[in-house]
Amino acid sequence: MVFIAGKFSADEILCQVPPHTLRIDLQSRYWKSDTDSEAAIVDSNGNGIPISFVLLGFTPYFGNLGMRSHEEFIRIAYIGVAPNHRLLPPRCVCTSIISGKSSQRNFISYFQTLYNNRINVGEVITETKFVQKSFNERDPMTGADGAKINYNVLEFRDRPTQTDEEQKLIEDISAWLEGSGDLVASALRSTISGAHLVELPLGEDHAAIKEAFIEANPKRLEGSAPAGLASLPAGAGTPGAKAEAPPEPKKAASKKDLTEDQKAALKAAGLDF
Repeated sequence: MVFIAGKFSADEILCQVPPHTLRIDLQSRYWKSDTDSEAAIVDSNGNGIPISFVLLGFTPYFGNLGMRSHEEFIRIAYIGVAPNHRLLPPRCVCTSIISGKSSQRNFISYFQTLYNNRINVGEVITETKFVQKSFNERDPMTGADGAKINYNVLEFRDRPTQTDEEQKLIEDISAWLEGSGDLVASALRSTISGAHLVELPLGEDHAAIKEAFIEANPKRLEGSAPAGLASLPAGAGTPGAKAEAPPEPKKAASKKDLTEDQKAALKAAGLDF
């Protein structure tokens, strides 16, 4: 494929496959680049800036991603509205993975509230916010409260358009989706580097899908590692070579009785035998 530089239309909506991706860093409370860990959407003091966008769609997954294994994930596709930042390019389809049960519950609750009220998610602005939650560990024996644990979650809420520019974006996205909805689906299903995921179809029982995945991809026990080449016996890689039998353990030397002269010498030296 040959690419020739050219001008972009001001109203053009871009959707690459694989798409532009942002990571949600719950610990640091900001959105950051998927390819450059040092690049994040932050202010001059290094604090995360909440982003707002027009939600285009989402897909639930199950599997392994990063350090998380056998967990559910939600991949969302959206077009950024604010802030004006290089990592949130205008009129460009982006994707992100929502991990963590609390943040996922917040997203599902947000979507269901809009859906049940017959509000199209593509016709409102979705705002995000990092919120710190906490709970107390409970002693399983006594039931007494233990240490306080803090954790961060992502919350979502909708608002109407506030400017003519936002209203124009909503209208353009609606018209674009009528002919390019398949592009969004392709972006949501595109490969994620280092991930091993299976899609969970909406409205279906996921138990069988999860069970089959877990059976085919069991968790590695913590602290265990697959046997490496160093664990193989010498000559194991030589065609036709026979494995060498492990050496027999050395037998302990048989105990010998001391002679009378030896006993007398040890006793004279003050040694108790």
